[in-house]
Amino acid sequence: MMKLSTMKKVMDTVDSEWRSPLGEEILERWGYDEGSATILRASANFIFEFYKEGEQFFLRFNDLSERNYSSIEAELNIVKYLGNRSLNVAQPIASLNGNDIEVVETKLGTFLAVVFEALEGKHLDMEEISDQQAYIWGKSLGNLHANLKQLPEKYRVNRPSWKELLLEAKEILPKKELAAHKEADKLLSWTDTLSLSKENFGIIHYDFELDNVIFNDNTIGMLDFDDSSVHWFAADIVYALRSAGDFNLENPVITTFIKGYKSETDLDMEMLHVSLGFERLHKLISLAKLIRAVDIDAAEDHPEWLVNLRGKLSGIMGKYRLSIEKQ
Repeated sequence: MMKLSTMKKVMDTVDSEWRSPLGEEILERWGYDEGSATILRASANFIFEFYKEGEQFFLRFNDLSERNYSSIEAELNIVKYLGNRSLNVAQPIASLNGNDIEVVETKLGTFLAVVFEALEGKHLDMEEISDQQAYIWGKSLGNLHANLKQLPEKYRVNRPSWKELLLEAKEILPKKELAAHKEADKLLSWTDTLSLSKENFGIIHYDFELDNVIFNDNTIGMLDFDDSSVHWFAADIVYALRSAGDFNLENPVITTFIKGYKSETDLDMEMLHVSLGFERLHKLISLAKLIRAVDIDAAEDHPEWLVNLRGKLSGIMGKYRLSIEKQ
């Protein structure tokens, strides 16, 4: 999640038809059909849909304070590696200057921008998932991990590890967040007990939830590797299935997902039995990210959408704090 102040300065440029002169200014580096660029969402990134010569594409950009060039470059190197191994991963589209990443200086600041191809298919909600689709979803993650296990070490450069994310969270957390700091220390000790091998540890997607996969008959397209990090592969399974409820190996969706996963690569089931630890790790890191993001005062005069979003995020932080205090 980006800082709300950053979100506001860009959203202030969006009109009632969801168009933005800032988005169009950035898209001049690629070219687009006039009037076709509209914003889809703003969360960790700003995402615009647009068309060029009638073909659909997606623009993703970030304020320079939110991302750095080297981490995006490393992400795209992984994406292109996977594409070269015939995985259905949305690929970057070079700009008119031949660049995968454009650094765009504007009156509102400097932005890092990437354009991705559109993949065929549709997003599904958890309530819509059939047994067959749950199997395919798990199979796709298994196939992804099978390929990531072959990823050369050089691709890990400039991608964060779980430990770097946790230590960064500790830096963000205010000193008064005593329970969170205590939890971070517990997690650092806990992770020292986990085994490490090429089969159970490496680069993971980190956010293989349904909003980042596209179903097209019996295939799945994969999106958004911007959170990819060095972690345990089992954690990727746990994080992917967050919308299925508490991680329970007797849950039919989770059972079917894992069957699909194991059809493509080996899985250390013992690592799934410590799923609670991975969930705790994710909650703590997420809490720190939200504390950083909510950087506007509730007493200030803000647009209704921003007031509502701030309230929603504050509610999520409250739930994370309660969960952490119980550990």
